[in-house]
Amino acid sequence: MPWMVGAQSLMPGERGSRAQPAAWLHVGFALTGVGTTLFGCILPTLNVNWHLDDRRAGVLFAAQFTGSTLGALLVRNDFFRSLMNGYFLLIVGAILVAFFTGFVEVLLFFAFGLGLGLTMTATSMLIGSTFMENRGAALSVLNAFWGLGAALSPAIASLWVRRWPPTYLFLVLAAALMVTFLPIGKNRAAFVGGGRNTAQGASGHRQLKLVSIFAVIAFLYVGTEVSVSGWMMTYVGRLPISGKAWAPIAASCFWVALLCGRTLVPAVVRWLSEAQLLTSSLTMAFISILLLLVSRAPLAIVLSAILAGLMLAPIFPLCLANVLTLMYDSPGSKWIFAISGLGGAVLPWMTGELSAHSGSLRVGLLVPVFALGTMTILDRLGRDWRVSYQKRL
Repeated sequence: MPWMVGAQSLMPGERGSRAQPAAWLHVGFALTGVGTTLFGCILPTLNVNWHLDDRRAGVLFAAQFTGSTLGALLVRNDFFRSLMNGYFLLIVGAILVAFFTGFVEVLLFFAFGLGLGLTMTATSMLIGSTFMENRGAALSVLNAFWGLGAALSPAIASLWVRRWPPTYLFLVLAAALMVTFLPIGKNRAAFVGGGRNTAQGASGHRQLKLVSIFAVIAFLYVGTEVSVSGWMMTYVGRLPISGKAWAPIAASCFWVALLCGRTLVPAVVRWLSEAQLLTSSLTMAFISILLLLVSRAPLAIVLSAILAGLMLAPIFPLCLANVLTLMYDSPGSKWIFAISGLGGAVLPWMTGELSAHSGSLRVGLLVPVFALGTMTILDRLGRDWRVSYQKRL
């Protein structure tokens, strides 16, 4: 089972007690993948039903991911209690989004994002602090489950909107979260001690520079992923290609590729160092997004989406693993999650604004292209500082 990657680092007596609760954490994380991407998947229908333009849609993206940013800051030393609070906010937020529209929709998406941020950050901190010996692999697998939920979201949304109002999908999500919430809540003892580390984390000047670099990369990465995935169905749907099915196909292929890429990270790092994998992934992701924007044939678009998903897959888990190591699993590392979530609010909003200003979503999607170029430069700078820092130890 995928979640057993991290469980291998536990003592034999701990594996049985933590494997099942960890499995439910992974299921819940997959549901947050659905929740994070759901708005982008139903956006083509909402554009018609709610009379949205790209600017207004960008504001709703920003509302959700601003909430996600602040939700990350709500995580406290007791990661498990923060997780329970996150599930409660997420469930309530999903129900409210399903029933209310109009002028309050920005506030409701903000509340929904608040629950997402708190839940995802607390889950990542729990897994990162529980499976310390194989942290990079464990976090990659955890994020693969997030990718699984995201990959299923376009197909689910496309089938759902044919018969029922699109926002009612949030009710289905709330029900699934309730089912997951109960077994996790019953297994608090399995994670007792998770989040007890009160170390302050990185203290040296160069160490803080490294943390800052990874924080900016995380900010740009999440913004890039949300921009590409959130706008993909709308972008492909506007292209002069035959068949409406290509939009959900491209989006689903992107998320399936992201899922596969993250699942393969534990195997790839046996052949490449994490630094080499991060550098090559950034470079190829930059190329793949460019290919997506210049492609015209349906097959070329789908292949570009697959390549983008595969290349983006390792970036965030590797950044997160580096940050948790540099910060010694301190609760203060929640600021990194908050900063990365802010990227999910800013870059999609910038994409919508640039699209509305230029009259072309293709132009708007140059935002993640420039973000990947910046990440590549920062990665090079970070590697130089890391070598310098390690020589001084």
